[in-house]
Amino acid sequence: MALYRLVWSTKARLEARTMLLYMVCLLITTVTGYGNYRLRIPHGDKVPDPCHPGKIWRGVGHTGVEGGGARNPFGLDFEKVGKLWTRLCRLDSDGDGKSNGEELGDPRCVWSPGSVPPKLKRAISHPGVCEPMDSPLCKEMNKWLDCNERNLNCSVFKDPDIRNITLKFQERVPVPSRETNYYCMIFDFPTDRDYHLVATQPVLDNKQLAHHILAFGCDTSAEIDVPPGPYPCAMLAHPQCLDIIGTWTVGSAGECVNNNTGFRLGKNGYRKAALQVHWNNPEKLSNLEDASGLRLYYTPNVRKNDAGMLVVGQDFIQLNPSLPETTVTVDSVCASKCTREMFDTPIYITSAINHMHYFGLSQIISQYRNGSKVRDITNDLIYSYDSPIINTFNSPIEILPGDELHTECVYKLPVTNPPICQGDGTQDEMCYGFITYYPAHRLIRPWCTTRKSIQSCQRHLPRYQNEAIDGCRWKEFLSKEINSAVLHVVVTCYHDDVLIDCSGQCLSALEKYRNHACLNGDIGSYVISKLRRDELGQQFLNAMDICDCSKDLGLGYCDRLIERALIGDQRKKYCTPEGKAISYKKYLPGNTAQVIVDDFNNGENSIQVIQCNIVVFIWIMFSGIFVV
Repeated sequence: MALYRLVWSTKARLEARTMLLYMVCLLITTVTGYGNYRLRIPHGDKVPDPCHPGKIWRGVGHTGVEGGGARNPFGLDFEKVGKLWTRLCRLDSDGDGKSNGEELGDPRCVWSPGSVPPKLKRAISHPGVCEPMDSPLCKEMNKWLDCNERNLNCSVFKDPDIRNITLKFQERVPVPSRETNYYCMIFDFPTDRDYHLVATQPVLDNKQLAHHILAFGCDTSAEIDVPPGPYPCAMLAHPQCLDIIGTWTVGSAGECVNNNTGFRLGKNGYRKAALQVHWNNPEKLSNLEDASGLRLYYTPNVRKNDAGMLVVGQDFIQLNPSLPETTVTVDSVCASKCTREMFDTPIYITSAINHMHYFGLSQIISQYRNGSKVRDITNDLIYSYDSPIINTFNSPIEILPGDELHTECVYKLPVTNPPICQGDGTQDEMCYGFITYYPAHRLIRPWCTTRKSIQSCQRHLPRYQNEAIDGCRWKEFLSKEINSAVLHVVVTCYHDDVLIDCSGQCLSALEKYRNHACLNGDIGSYVISKLRRDELGQQFLNAMDICDCSKDLGLGYCDRLIERALIGDQRKKYCTPEGKAISYKKYLPGNTAQVIVDDFNNGENSIQVIQCNIVVFIWIMFSGIFVV
């Protein structure tokens, strides 16, 4: 008998992990130049840097030398022709009169990936940079080019008391042969007194792998479990390390904190930090290693204000395919009642950045007071995921308790299935704003977002979380009532030796919950998002959707999505054209109940098996499985 596994170890863990995911993605402001793409062009590892003779431009298709930033003209053509050299070779991407083949030593366009590059008869040149650079034509073509060295130059570096600590893996860590990898490690800060963290600088080892690096401040009010050495951490660096205090993204030289603020470390601040390194390995290569990290600069000369961070935006997105291609607007409001409860004094915004992915067209974050617009905080009328704009304010923007923060994201719709959902991958979408402010407030949750129309503050702030939302006392439902509901439905609809039995008894069990206020509308979407995160909740939802053929849960694609499967996607196999349920029995050895969902990869059924001994269900009923 396998006992039910909790997804969270504590009440806050999954909420923290989910929103931390959003916060982290907000910081991924550029796209790595995939080093292995250089293998798809001749002499791709020898392309010279026209700004600095003798150096190599590694990110051949990007504006950043190491691969960061937007695509340059050659990179745009590379993407446009499907990354095929045979089509790219004869183009003149930089407009200087020489084909890409001529510039890269293959003027006859005979080279193919994997073969030996042609013997060079003359020096190669950069196919994305028009040369000679001082000609009138090339000055116009190279407006994107910045030949200045990207060095971090913070005024605080002149402070004779400035100190630094380097957070990095002590030895090179093997990188798994997966596209996306996260590794973390816990470090100690000095605790003899208070300090302010005032600047962050990357310490890069394998520049082709490191996608972003973050430092999180840890809550050490309770004893923290410190894993030995580097450990795989996914998007959650550590359950007690949630506050982002230092960042690096591809193409950045580092970050200087506003001169009037700093992140407090030491005796009365963060005593530990979690380093998180995100490796991007799109070719899924093995035998790769890295030991990158961050150098944090801190000073005992504590500044006037402690810095804090706040996330605003929408937690739910579904972009449905449309032909012809059109646009859709997704919005969110950090409501007046939320800011009034979260902040007991005015706060002052020193910087803000928009964040969407590749379907994003434009994004605006605006400040409202008493129902009237005060100003735009961000206004990206043409948004670029590859080249986001970091808005900094020398005169910080004052936000009063009771002000509203409106976020509006405009997307182009996909033209083919499936719909695009909220998610951390670049193939998914987001609608967030990442705001740095002072003075820092001790927030229960450092975000003010909505899921559809439901405010996050209604769910997380003590003042509101016991109130009903659209007739649903959601907290009581998730912590108490839902346990007996799951027990009733799963025991009734999933019998011993029966795959699923949509019988009269099952339908009667479902009827009690089908019209429940907590399983309908926008609050129902939120509750269902909790249920679908564990196997028993998925069984409950499958029965609700599959067996009750005269009705359905009214869920959209993204509400029903579980990794590569959909809740209730088998209902056509159980329901007759007249809308009546039928029993589908399949006898299996053992005391098991199974949930069937469709696998998107091959169209075959993927079966998840759970041991359903009645003792386990009784244990679940009394222990409370669906934490808030």
